[in-house]
Amino acid sequence: MSVSSRLEGALPLSRSNVDRAGVAALILGTAITAWSGVLARFLDIGPLAGGAWRMALAVPALAAWAKLARRGQRGGAKLRPSAGLLILAGLAFALNIGSFHISLTGTTVANAGFIGAVGPIVTVVGGALFFRERARSRVWVALGLALCGAWVMAGMLAPSHVGYGDAFALSAAIAYGSYLLVIKRLRDRLDGVTATLWSAAVAAVVLAAAAWLHGEKMIPTSAFGWMIVVLLALVIHAMGQGLTAVAMGRAPVGLVALVILAQPPFSALFAWLVLGEVMTPLQIAGGAIILAAVLLSGPLTASPSRRSSPTGTARR
Repeated sequence: MSVSSRLEGALPLSRSNVDRAGVAALILGTAITAWSGVLARFLDIGPLAGGAWRMALAVPALAAWAKLARRGQRGGAKLRPSAGLLILAGLAFALNIGSFHISLTGTTVANAGFIGAVGPIVTVVGGALFFRERARSRVWVALGLALCGAWVMAGMLAPSHVGYGDAFALSAAIAYGSYLLVIKRLRDRLDGVTATLWSAAVAAVVLAAAAWLHGEKMIPTSAFGWMIVVLLALVIHAMGQGLTAVAMGRAPVGLVALVILAQPPFSALFAWLVLGEVMTPLQIAGGAIILAAVLLSGPLTASPSRRSSPTGTARR
């Protein structure tokens, strides 16, 4: 049985909840974004400047994708009613990317990735509070187990002894969980690519201003440095985050959260293969705990009596 079939089997069979295209987009988007930390390690500019280029260069690719997706439709996306949410999504993602890039200057890719397990917890809590997607008790236990794994990854230290890299990784995780929640709301009004496009544009402006105010080096100085920012923009953000945003309109928040929880172990694997970052026994144990949380989660969402589905262009 395929991964997508197994995940779909754990959900109510209503097509408005999840479908094959949504699950496939979610899995592929998560696999792509797992490379983010490894590529960011090779930036030859400041962390905030790297985030600004990552967002800015993704905008043309996302604009082309959005235009292609709307081909044959009359009129464009109605942005004005969603302007506030688009700005909020951009601010959340700017905080996520800026904090994540800064965290890599003070911790390993593996730690930054595994501490990111807190992000999906924020997403599930928000989904239960704001979208009436109540998770089964088993899911809450699984997510708590994942948080325990993230604590093990950080060395089981008291909060006051956690390094600045791990603290920024936590900030990035919370910001990303908030971003996913805003995108979920936007997917009721806009298609996923359009939502990702305009939130990226907002994030690019915010990160560029923050980098300039911080006095960072703004321009890559080598062809390799330009290649890194292009890969982060076109592959990681435009493709990876774009596919995740598409999935948000097709999959329940709980499913999105649990699939994203599988990302940190693969980030750690890529960091070991490419950067030679060897995981300690505690990190391996933390990774195993998070994977166990994903595998043991069981049915992902309770069957609500009534669940609304995105309409119009939101289903894409």
